[in-house]
Amino acid sequence: MFDSPIDYCPVCKEMVLLDQTHRECAAEHHCRKSVVCPLKACFSGYDFSSPKPVRHTIPDESHH
Repeated sequence: MFDSPIDYCPVCKEMVLLDQTHRECAAEHHCRKSVVCPLKACFSGYDFSSPKPVRHTIPDESHH
């Protein structure tokens, strides 16, 4: 069984899947481009719309 990571979004007031891209989530939940997403750094999906697929990950802050 595969469990996708999820979290509550205070902007759309729904649980959202974090194994997608920020762009996909914003489109699914109808967020405007002007909305500041509190979960933006948490998405782990691949963006296949860019010339080279980019995997979005949470930055490692242990080196700071």
